Amino acid sequence: MSGSLRRTGQMALLVPVLAACAGAPLVPAPGAERYEAELTRAASTITPEAVLTNISVIAHDSMGGRDTPSPGLEKTAEYFASRYREWGIEPAGENGTYFQRYPLARRGIDQDAAQVQLNENGIISTYRMGRFGYASGGGLAGATTAPMVILGGALTPEAIAGANLKGKIVVGVYDAAKAVDWRNWNRMILAEQPVGVVYIQNGPMEQFTRAAQFAANPRPTLMMGDGTGVPVFTLHDSMFVGDPQQLNRPDWNQMRAVPQPVVQVTPPEFAMTLVAPVKVAGQFDVPNVVGMIRGSDPLLRDEYVVYSAHMDHVGTNPNSRTPGDTIWNGADDDASGSTGVLLIAEAFSRLKVKPRRSVIFLHVSGEEKGLLGSRWFSEHPTVPLAQTVADINMDMIGRNNPDSIVVIGKEHSDMGTTLARVNARHPELGLTTADDIWPNERFYFRSDHFNFARKGVPILFFFNGVHADYHRETDEVEKIDTSKLSRVAKVGFYLGAEIANTTQRPEWNPESYKEIVGSER
Repeated sequence: MSGSLRRTGQMALLVPVLAACAGAPLVPAPGAERYEAELTRAASTITPEAVLTNISVIAHDSMGGRDTPSPGLEKTAEYFASRYREWGIEPAGENGTYFQRYPLARRGIDQDAAQVQLNENGIISTYRMGRFGYASGGGLAGATTAPMVILGGALTPEAIAGANLKGKIVVGVYDAAKAVDWRNWNRMILAEQPVGVVYIQNGPMEQFTRAAQFAANPRPTLMMGDGTGVPVFTLHDSMFVGDPQQLNRPDWNQMRAVPQPVVQVTPPEFAMTLVAPVKVAGQFDVPNVVGMIRGSDPLLRDEYVVYSAHMDHVGTNPNSRTPGDTIWNGADDDASGSTGVLLIAEAFSRLKVKPRRSVIFLHVSGEEKGLLGSRWFSEHPTVPLAQTVADINMDMIGRNNPDSIVVIGKEHSDMGTTLARVNARHPELGLTTADDIWPNERFYFRSDHFNFARKGVPILFFFNGVHADYHRETDEVEKIDTSKLSRVAKVGFYLGAEIANTTQRPEWNPESYKEIVGSER
C-alpha cells in the first residue's frame, strides 16, 4: 500500500449538545474539557474485572467453541442481546430486534464427481478426487477447458502478477513444508482471475487425507449466487505415476528445488479440463447481533460509527492435542474483541449526553468461515452504509505484548492521525498503538473490517497478532491479559467518541481508496 496520511488540520472534541452543521470550523467548543471528564467517567466501567466477567461467559465450555452454526453461537448471540437490553442500548437488527439473521448452506464441490483431466503427451489422464486429491472453492457449471500456466520454484508476487493468469488454469507446484507462503500466494493467484487452480504438493499422507475428508464435508457458505466460482484442486504427488520425461511432464521435485520463480506456459495441446459440480448439503440461518446508541445531534444522528468484532470461533475438534479437551474456546480469537466491543457499548450507555453521531455495536458470526457475517451485513446493512463514516474492528486484542496493540489500516485514512491524537491525550493507558508489523501476512484483508473497507468505509483494525494458541484448544480465558484488553477497549472507546463527535467525516487517502475500493468517489 502506498500514500501518505492526509491531515485535515486541528480537530477538537465538540460538545454533543451543540448541533453544528457539516463543514463547520473544527475549533474547540465550550465545555469540551467537561465532556472529556464525562468520557473518562464512562470509560471507568471498562475494567479488567469487567473483562474477566464477560469473556468468561463468551469463551466458556458451555458455548462449545461458538462454531457457525451451532447452539453455542446462538447462546452467545443471546448473551450480547441480554447485556444490551440491560444497558438500554437500542436494538438495531431486523424487525425491532437485536438480531440480523442470514442464510447459509453447506455448499461445495461434489468430491465424487470432481476431476482433473490432463493431456500428457497425447495420453488423456483423468485424476479423480479421493484419498490423493480434493477440490475446494467455487464450483463450475460444466466441464471447463483452458490452457495451463505452471508456477513453481521460489515464487514472488512479481512473478505471479506477470504470469498472465487470467482465463488460464494455474498449476502450482509447492513444497508442503512451505505452505504458509502458498496461503499468501493463493490469494495473489486468485486475484489474477484464473478459471481454475490445481496445486500439486508432497505433504505427509495422514495430513493430506484429513484435508480431503474436510473438503468432503463442505463448510457453510452464504446463500448468495449459485455457488460457482474458481475451483481449487489439491493433488498429492503420489497420484501421479510414470516417468515424467516419457510423459513430457515436469519433475515436480526438481521444480520445487529451483531457487528462482518458475513460470512455464504450456502449448495449446496440453490444455487441462476441470470438472467441479456444485453440491448442496443442508441449509440454515445464523445470527449477527446489532445494537445502537442513538446520536444526539439532529443533523448527524443519521450517520454512524460502527464497532465490529466476530463472536464465532471454530467449535470442537476431536483431534485436539490436549487429552480430554476437544473444545476450541477462542478466548483471544475472538472472545477478546467481542468483549472489547461489549464493554465499549456499556461505556457509551453511561454517557449522560450521547455522542452526536449514532454508534453501532456489531457482533458478527461466520468470520472463521470466510468473513460471512460481515459480508452479509455489508450487502444487507440494517443502517445505511453510505451514512456509515467509520468501522473500528477488534479481532484478538488480549494477548502478546502487554503495553502495545497493532492497529492496521492507519496509513489508508486520516483515522490514523485521529488515533494518534486520541492516544496521546491518554498517557495513563500506557498503550502504544503500533503500525502493522506483519505486512506480508496481509491481515488487512483477513478480518471483518475488510467488508466495510471494500464498500468505501474507512477502517481501523485492532489486533495483537497470532500466537502458539491460535486456533487451538489452548486458547483459554486464563491466558488473557485482562489489563491489556481493558486498555485497548478504552482507547477504542475514546477513538469512537472522537469520530462520533467531530463534524467532519474521516477521509480516505485517495491512493488507498483507488487500490482498496476500486474507484474515485
